[in-house]
Amino acid sequence: MNFTLELQKIGLHKSETAVYLFLLENGLSTPPQIAKATKIARTNTYNILEELKNKGLVKEQEKGKHKAYLANDPETLLHSIELKKTTLEKIIPDIRAVYSSQKNKPKIRFFENLEQIKEIYLQSLEAEKIMAIGSTKSFSDLMPDFYTFYTGKIKEKGIVFEDILTSPSKLKGAPEQISTLKGLYEAKFLPDKYKDKPTDILIWNDSIAFITLQEPFFGTIITNKLLAENFKMIFEVL
Repeated sequence: MNFTLELQKIGLHKSETAVYLFLLENGLSTPPQIAKATKIARTNTYNILEELKNKGLVKEQEKGKHKAYLANDPETLLHSIELKKTTLEKIIPDIRAVYSSQKNKPKIRFFENLEQIKEIYLQSLEAEKIMAIGSTKSFSDLMPDFYTFYTGKIKEKGIVFEDILTSPSKLKGAPEQISTLKGLYEAKFLPDKYKDKPTDILIWNDSIAFITLQEPFFGTIITNKLLAENFKMIFEVL
């Protein structure tokens, strides 16, 4: 496993990762030793060690007349993430209230790569009910792990989900949602003559999202109460 990439995904900078992994492997070390082994400038090494110490990942000790550093148990990383999550859960409602009150908040937002497309799906989880028109086959083929995660979050939050799907989705994607969500989920399928299209349309609260599920990946969210109401009406008629 590439620990460097994985640690960067959870918020450590490249240099912080290099120093932390060095200390994990080599134990108690002085800044000059760390700088020489990681090829990071000594002055930067002191700053990095201070940051890692603030994050609870290393501790400072005396080694003769000099300072030395030792990596803490990697379990600290998990505790740190859990603490951040707990803190965020407390303040998110207040932060969201500030966000919602923006006078000049954009009504149209654009998303231009696969990671940003995932953000659209995550934003829809704020709803009590989601309506969708598209292809669970394309969604689950493209992002199988995220598809399972998203379905699990819908169940966890008790969100009602209604789908209008392409015919191939009967065999891929929809069965997983039916099995996982049970009474929270209802799906209708387009006639077989309509081929699978790698797209998705989501409707929730006052928002409508349009997503392409093949390269070039693209998504947009339009937030407008009147348009959302109109799309919900069209969805129900369909």
